[in-house]
Amino acid sequence: MGLAVDHDALCDISVRDGISGTTTVIRRALRVPATADLPADTELAHVLRLVDPEVASLVSVDLSIPGVVLREGVPHRVERLFMVTVDAWASGAETATLRTFGDAWMSHDLRGYRQPGVQEENAPRLASALTGITRLLDADVVPGDTTSFGVPSEEGFDALPDEDPDLLDFWYMFEVPGRADRLLEQLPDGASQFDIVTESPVNFFEVASGGTAIGYLWVSASDEAAGYEPRTPMGEAALDAAVEWLGRLGEAKARGLSPTRALHELTLPRADSRGGAVASGSLRTADSLEDLQDLSGRE
Repeated sequence: MGLAVDHDALCDISVRDGISGTTTVIRRALRVPATADLPADTELAHVLRLVDPEVASLVSVDLSIPGVVLREGVPHRVERLFMVTVDAWASGAETATLRTFGDAWMSHDLRGYRQPGVQEENAPRLASALTGITRLLDADVVPGDTTSFGVPSEEGFDALPDEDPDLLDFWYMFEVPGRADRLLEQLPDGASQFDIVTESPVNFFEVASGGTAIGYLWVSASDEAAGYEPRTPMGEAALDAAVEWLGRLGEAKARGLSPTRALHELTLPRADSRGGAVASGSLRTADSLEDLQDLSGRE
């Protein structure tokens, strides 16, 4: 099938207290080897052994799995293509939930446009994976609820209605605002921030880590707006970096810098940066912020 790549998954482990009802994340971004047989001496196994079965009413393991989608036969790596959640209750009941963060298996992309060629390339791969999961777990696939993004089925996704793309533009209606809200919530309360929306063209730099683009630092060409768009296919690394860059923009704003001056300052090398660095010679212009956000969502 070739959906998941041979690469470590990132794992979050949370535990619900059976007495207080509170849920605590006890480990984030734990690397789990990409192997069918997990050795007993892994860090994941060690963490799970520390959970007190007399107290925990529910243990949840969330695996963020990179994968590959095809576009005209060309493979594109997506760092968070799937999320597998395994829930284990104190009663002995267990469930496994598979979520996808890609649109390659769907009749329409997240911008509402039909993509028959892309769906034909990728939908059979997802259907084959679901069949394999059914055999592995000896359990039937139970489709999730229909949402604005898609209609889950036992084989993947049913077709969405062929309506005006403007009515189906889930990327700009849901994904981009939701992503921005999640990032801003991680900044300190009361932190300064430039306007993060503009109707003007934007100038932007590519931000790279390890030679790979993880996001775009931008400034409006004509007003007081500036921001950062994480490159969504790069997964959690891109989102973590986005918080750092937005924080640095906020610090520049608090010091009274203009967006253009702040952008210039942020292009300078910084030894303590964990969120990558501005790629030399990467300055470009997008006709609109929406065009840049579209770029940030592509593989």
